[in-house]
Amino acid sequence: MGALVSKIGFSCRKKKLLGRDPKRTIVKLVRVTNFNESEVKKWMKEFEKDCPDGFLREDEFVAHYSSYFAAGNQRRKEALAKQIFRTFDKDASGCVDFWEFMCGMSALLRGTTVEKLKWAFSMYDLDGNGYICTTELLNVLKLMHELRYPSATEEELEKVQAPLEKVRDRVFGELDRDGDGRLELREFVEGVRKNPALLRMVEEGGDAECTVERFNQNRKRFC
Repeated sequence: MGALVSKIGFSCRKKKLLGRDPKRTIVKLVRVTNFNESEVKKWMKEFEKDCPDGFLREDEFVAHYSSYFAAGNQRRKEALAKQIFRTFDKDASGCVDFWEFMCGMSALLRGTTVEKLKWAFSMYDLDGNGYICTTELLNVLKLMHELRYPSATEEELEKVQAPLEKVRDRVFGELDRDGDGRLELREFVEGVRKNPALLRMVEEGGDAECTVERFNQNRKRFC
């Protein structure tokens, strides 16, 4: 009887995660994400284990994210996790289902440059109006830099603030053609993607002068 209940329970959770046709849903996820079938199934098992009711809530996501990046400032990691959760929760329900989770992880971990730029853009388009201002763009660049260097100290991040501001100014200087102080998603993504210099700067969260490695190299040189 126990085995039967366990089997039924697993079946019910599986339907919540993948709908009425799990195999078809897995095929669709392989098609729309950058994960293969075995990876999707592995993620599914982990998701089922941590979220038996089929939904991931914000506090759970924050805890998982913070533990994944063992190093780094706890407050900053939690703040980033909350912002990331908002980009996963596409329907603003307060919960992330397995489909939303896989699409978000695909963009975050294995996305193309365009996918990552779209993801970063949506994170700071807080009011959902389809535009980002200069302050929001700076936040995007800082976020990408912090994700690339999750163990960076507060001192290191402060050192790259000014160079990142220069990157922001250059992006707006080249892409904000009408000078209204804001960029829409397509304008930002396509403009950066087609400009090798800006693309390299945005991909790296800045340029060669504002990386944590460069800061550390300079510190070792003069210390």
